[in-house]
Amino acid sequence: MVFPVSRFRNIRKKEFEVEVITPLFAGGAEVSHAEIRVPAIKGVMRFWWRALYGLSDIQKMKKKEDEVFGSTDIKSDLNIDIEKDENLKPVLDNIARGTMMRVTSRGRTFSISIIEYLAYGLYEYQRGKGNVFIKEHFQPGSTFKLCLSYEKNHEEEILDSLRMINQFGGFGARSRNGLGCIKIHGIDEKLFKELGAGETRKSFTSFSADARLFLFQEQNRWDAALSDAGIAYKNARTSLEKKHSFGRRQLIAKPLIVKGEVAINDRHAKPYFLHVSKLDNGKFRGQILFLPYNYHKADQHNAYLRACNEMNVMIAKDAAEEVL
Repeated sequence: MVFPVSRFRNIRKKEFEVEVITPLFAGGAEVSHAEIRVPAIKGVMRFWWRALYGLSDIQKMKKKEDEVFGSTDIKSDLNIDIEKDENLKPVLDNIARGTMMRVTSRGRTFSISIIEYLAYGLYEYQRGKGNVFIKEHFQPGSTFKLCLSYEKNHEEEILDSLRMINQFGGFGARSRNGLGCIKIHGIDEKLFKELGAGETRKSFTSFSADARLFLFQEQNRWDAALSDAGIAYKNARTSLEKKHSFGRRQLIAKPLIVKGEVAINDRHAKPYFLHVSKLDNGKFRGQILFLPYNYHKADQHNAYLRACNEMNVMIAKDAAEEVL
């Protein structure tokens, strides 16, 4: 019997230690139980691969994507294993509340937590206790090992997908709101200025010449860094229109649910990605990445762009630096 040794000469293997930076709410078969699963990691890698390598021709893009990540018809050349460290234990507990904001509603002024605002849906209000988280999470500082094996000719695309998660994304619920951020130790970063140069907007989330990155001040704690980005995003979004008006805010993201006032259940993913990076000096920095795409309703596309541009102006006022 001939053993195909040549096939295995083209295989590359890499291992990375992954550190959880902000609380990671990743559910498995039991929604309330926290679990880090390979299919979920591959799904996030696919998303950022499309954001970086996606084509306007959807069929061609799908063919290329399947060559890297596999499909129901094509076996993936990428294999992922997760080695859990002893400190990777799910907990059912509240998380740091970050900066408290004073708001007025129906003639009453009270404080709200900006991080609870970003984590909406992961907790419930309980009389006498306030907001109580009902889903498990992995705490900041937890670690696990990501073990990859893949075909050499797909190496750059696979590592780029991880770089994008490391720099802009995260795992689990509310990752666009800055939860589930991670630091992949040992992987280099790409300069943002190289991403999307000369590219036009597509019908899905992707880097283009219109992408913008807003960076905030360095902080000593992850919750302070996430608060910076969260407050800037909330203030910009609510500045689009008067209180109890929801026509323009739904252009940014749907569903839009406000108890007792509005329930818009259509789906439209927001083009903003809040993120917290852990820097080499041990400090943390919040950021907001803007990745616009062509609005799914053509007659509202210009209104969508105007709303985004107004938000970007507001966010830029709070940011320490903007990278184009």
